[in-house]
Amino acid sequence: MLRSKFVMLFSLIIVVVFLLIIMRDSWTLQPFKTEEAYSNISRITTDTDGSLYTITDSKKVIHKVNKDGKMVYSYFSSKNTQADTVQLFNSIAADRQGNAYAIITVLDSYGLKVSGEQIVQISADGSKSRILYNIDYEEQDQLLRVGKLQSLSIEDNELFFFRKEEGSASLLKLLLDGNSTASATPETISTVELPKDRYLNELTGNQESQFYFTSKRGLLFAVTNGEIAKLYPQSLEGQFNFPVGIVTADDVNLYFIDYHDGAIKRVNTAAEGNPVEDVLTLHTLVERSPEIEWSDFTHISIDKEHIMVSTSDQVIQLDPNGAIVDVQDSYRYTYLVIGKRIGYWLLLLVLTAVFAYTVRFIYVDIMKRKMFLLLKQLAVILPVVLISMGGLSYSVYSSFALEMKDDTYKQLKLLAGNGKYLVDGDYLEKLNSPLDYKSEDYITIKQRVNEVFSRAGADRDGLYNTIYRYIDGELYIVMDDDDSVTMFQPFEINDENRLVLEQGEIILGEWEDSGGEWMYALGPLYNSNGDIIGIYETGKDMIGIKQSTMSILSDVIQIFVLIGIVLLIVITIMTAYLLSSIRTLRSNVNLIASGEWDVKVEIRTRDEVEELGERFNMMASSIKQYINEMTRLSNSYFRFVPQQFLKVLGKTNMTQIKLGEQQNRRMTIMVCNMRQFNEFSAKLTTEQNFQFINSFLKQFGPIIREHAGFTSRYLGPGMLTMFPNETSAALRAALQLRLTLESYNAERIRNQEEPIDIGIAIHSGDVMLGIIGEEQRMEGSVVSNHVQLTLDLEKASAKLGVTVLLTEETMQAINPDKLGSYRKLGILQIDEENGPIELYDWYEADPEHIRKLKHETKKQFEAAVEAYRLGRFYDAREGFVAVVKKNRYDLAAKLYFFECDHHFQKGVTSEWNHSLRIS
Repeated sequence: MLRSKFVMLFSLIIVVVFLLIIMRDSWTLQPFKTEEAYSNISRITTDTDGSLYTITDSKKVIHKVNKDGKMVYSYFSSKNTQADTVQLFNSIAADRQGNAYAIITVLDSYGLKVSGEQIVQISADGSKSRILYNIDYEEQDQLLRVGKLQSLSIEDNELFFFRKEEGSASLLKLLLDGNSTASATPETISTVELPKDRYLNELTGNQESQFYFTSKRGLLFAVTNGEIAKLYPQSLEGQFNFPVGIVTADDVNLYFIDYHDGAIKRVNTAAEGNPVEDVLTLHTLVERSPEIEWSDFTHISIDKEHIMVSTSDQVIQLDPNGAIVDVQDSYRYTYLVIGKRIGYWLLLLVLTAVFAYTVRFIYVDIMKRKMFLLLKQLAVILPVVLISMGGLSYSVYSSFALEMKDDTYKQLKLLAGNGKYLVDGDYLEKLNSPLDYKSEDYITIKQRVNEVFSRAGADRDGLYNTIYRYIDGELYIVMDDDDSVTMFQPFEINDENRLVLEQGEIILGEWEDSGGEWMYALGPLYNSNGDIIGIYETGKDMIGIKQSTMSILSDVIQIFVLIGIVLLIVITIMTAYLLSSIRTLRSNVNLIASGEWDVKVEIRTRDEVEELGERFNMMASSIKQYINEMTRLSNSYFRFVPQQFLKVLGKTNMTQIKLGEQQNRRMTIMVCNMRQFNEFSAKLTTEQNFQFINSFLKQFGPIIREHAGFTSRYLGPGMLTMFPNETSAALRAALQLRLTLESYNAERIRNQEEPIDIGIAIHSGDVMLGIIGEEQRMEGSVVSNHVQLTLDLEKASAKLGVTVLLTEETMQAINPDKLGSYRKLGILQIDEENGPIELYDWYEADPEHIRKLKHETKKQFEAAVEAYRLGRFYDAREGFVAVVKKNRYDLAAKLYFFECDHHFQKGVTSEWNHSLRIS
């Protein structure tokens, strides 16, 4: 019952855990939450059904939201994460069937170096995904944060994307079939070689003859049939405007983000002079919703009807003229999602309840039952070890993670403080516009920074560098390890970098944006005049740090698991070793319990168990001595009260006997007594009488016990015995007594002693066995009229010349086939108190010659007895005369003869009852 219940509980836990694993995407701390705000949006797109796809949470999650604003799915980049890598989404597109396609950039564990890229397809419901295209990069490619693939777009079941190299760009295509699966190898549509000074940045478009790109110097170009033409800006004078996030849908209107002006701009590539107009500005947004804290624009998406623009936490929908149609800053969960989340929590509650009940069941219901001590010990130790190891692992991890974070901050602070020596401020002061990208001064600074990190080792330990230029009260990014960051991109002056610019302090901090999560340190940069003209920033991606700490946690857990396993093995071995001594003790206890008292344990553990073994040996010796004494005492008791007598009373020893206890049982009573003892004893002295009686009982008494009988009391040289089980046992005992008598007399004759004779009477009836006396003196006794009758029958057996006299009750209790030789004696009157009783002469135990004579005269004798019973005294007398003539030893026939003659001569009185009276 307990086993089946435990199996049922364990199976239920497995099922619930399995369901929790399947539904793990439904986990949340707020299951009843119906709405979620967008956070750190980096890319957006839409499909033909109006569903919105966003890359959020610092490039780690893709959300699909339908046109009603309800979330369809969330897909995490970590779902396909490889070991020791960080994976981030960098571009997204959607087809007509609602499938999403995204570029995944595979970074090292620090989130800095690009080791490869993938194009992944996500099904319309987010339940399935597969990699369509995969490319690995070599160490010498030196790609930081951004890979070579970009600008996914779909048209007519064809997936387009660009791959850029140092001086060239290629447009590639993957053909999608009706099921939105793609060919394994992309097709190259076109490739364009760029002049040395173009420094390719971003590309857009999917036509073989027409696409666009920007350079690192902030210039926008069109490529038409292999010819390159500049679109923006028209002037070659130094300016800070830098087109970012270029996108087109009709190859006429080209949209981009201008961070300097804080605007979404559009270039008409078909109009003369390629005029540029503002489509949307942050100023317009602030005027529309003053309560909203608008952040920088992050991406643009164009379809046939709308322009979609994203900031860090909003998605803005515009009409073709730039008018704001809608602003979305959150999405809603469907009832199904909410139901799954609530169901997940319910499963957690069920698991908690079932687990708690299982623990209670194990430690209350199972542990209280008999089971192996090793299992009980492990049941107590194992949870303690697991909890302790878990707590210790978390404590070590927390301490190490905090120390690691502090060490990282110290490292960053040191590097930021050395920035003024690393970056020559005079060279930095000469960088005044994006046109200075890859200038001599730019290269000098870049080489110096790279040399420092090269001397530090091939592995940069995840460190990145950013250099800011401070001009006319504004702060601009002029150099960054992230290839996606443009030169002279404006950067907000906040309270932290203001302290660097105004007071020259070194600032430490953390922040999160659409590009990622960062730990950073800021230090001032000076020119030769001692003026602060910029900021040097160094830092690490928090994703890499988190992965490092999680790797440390994993290592710590593995170490502690190994320690725990070793500890459990040691505990198990030690317990088994100690239990081996206990098992030795137990086996010897079982030997004692089975009656083997000569036991001695040998334990050499040199501890308390060995001492326990020594005490056990002392105890065993004492028990043996005590048992021997009790055995002798018990045997002594049995000399006075037979053990069979106790068994009839339902007792096992004398200590259980109480005064007045009694038991009524039907038994076979056998009296064995020496004949003519009075005349025999008169010839002996008192001492000789005692010696003779004891020698007689010693010879004949054990025969009774051998046949499952017991002696109730001694009758001088005789015994009153009881047979509580089979009546036939009394007959076998009687036969053995007669056989023993022959050998006993032979021995007496050899010793020139007078032989003796014994008489035996056997009768069956109800007797009362019990304890009589008083509290200080008790004895077992048998009370029954049948006992006295049997005693009288034994006396009558001598007059009848019968060695073994049986009653009718005894004869009825014995299988006739097992009776042997016997004859009917008829109905006899023993005394006045008892009525007539039918008796039998069992002459199986007679001497051989007597047995032969009785057997030859049996029929005549029994016929004469029957004639006597019927009152035909003459016929009976003649029959008995014939028997006596053949067997002169037949005393019963002689008695019958004299009685027949008397009745024949004088007749019978009215009191005659057809029986032979024996006085």
